[in-house]
This record gives sequence, C-alpha cells and structure tokens, in this order.
Amino acid sequence: MQLQIGYSLDEELSPIIPVLKGEVKSDIELAPIKVKGDELKFKINDLDLSFLPLPLLNFVSGVKLLSNGAFIVNRLGIKRIINKDPISSICVRGSNSTEYYFIKMMLSQKISPIISESEKCTGESTISFSGYDISIDSLWEKHCKDCPIILDLIGSLKLDINILSKLKVIIRESARLQEERGVIGKFSKELGLKGRESVKNFFELCYKKKICTINFDSIQII
Repeated sequence: MQLQIGYSLDEELSPIIPVLKGEVKSDIELAPIKVKGDELKFKINDLDLSFLPLPLLNFVSGVKLLSNGAFIVNRLGIKRIINKDPISSICVRGSNSTEYYFIKMMLSQKISPIISESEKCTGESTISFSGYDISIDSLWEKHCKDCPIILDLIGSLKLDINILSKLKVIIRESARLQEERGVIGKFSKELGLKGRESVKNFFELCYKKKICTINFDSIQII
C-alpha cells in the first residue's frame, strides 16, 4: 500500500527518512509530496497524510493526529535581513505556519508575513531555527517550561484508525532510528505527556490571545 504524505519543509521529513529509504520493513510505503505552506489546507483532502502546522486545525475539522513523527525544533527566532527596528515584515513558509503564530502570540508588535522561502526573502526578517536576533524560544520557555517547540504533527482526514495504528508503529520505529543517530529528539519519536502539554499550552495561549478559534479539547491525538 502506498500512501502520499504532504510536507512543506524538507526538515519535516527527518523522522520518516528510514521509512522512505526502506530501512523499516512494512507493507506500507510513504510517498512524499511537497506542498506550499498556504496551499496545504486546500489539498489536505487529496493527501493520505500530511505534516500539519498546528494552526491549520483552526480551518480543518476532523483531523486525526499522530503522536509520532512530529517536526520539532530546539530553537526558534527572528533573524534580521535589514537592520531595522521595529521589524514590520517577516518571511515565512505560510501565514498559518506554527512558527508565525508563535511570533504573533509572543510579540506585542505586529509583523506582517511574506510568504517566501528564506533564501528568496524580500522582507525585513526571516524565521530561523539556529542563529537569530530575536529569541522566540526563550519567550515560549517562560510560558511553558521545558516544553518542546512543536511545529507540525502528522495527521490525516482520510485514513481510518486501523491504518493509522499501523502507521504509528512504523513511524515510531523510524523515528527511533533517527533519535539513535542524533538526528531528532525524543519528542519527535513520541510526544509523551510533555509533548501533549506543549500542544495544549500552544492552543490555550492562542485561544486566549484570540488568534485561534479552537481549543485543545477538540483535538484528537492518537
């Protein structure tokens, strides 16, 4: 059985690389399909699975999310392209990307999104997962201590629980190999209680700030 999995950033695929390379034996094959960030909500019905930014759940109901294979970063911040303060624009992969919502939640100033790949950025700043000028992860740490920065979860509208349960096993094993290789962290392998707490805190803060319209209780993570 071949299943299409949508993604928008190459880094998202890190937990499932062993599956894609055939290192994890299974009768299920994953075929990655690259989709632009803001187009994902229009194509989610056509894909078997997708790496879904958390804010997308505001616009799509009935998604079943996996606790395995999450795209998680250790650091998150804003890197200036133009030496200007305050920053008024930032290049992001999508206006509904989790990283952009983190900025909207954590900073009081309004920063307009420019949908662009970072290397083609025409804005004043860009998202960075390493070196940056303004730290977002330190602000998140104050709000949710020791919580991972979860940007995307694997989810599906089409697949039933039986297939998703099989996928959980496959993706968890793939992520385990990547964790052992030092490619990803433990929360990408399995969210666990702390990972779920991070997702819950994200939506609680997002709802409180009146940026999100849903809360954690309406989200299904299996």
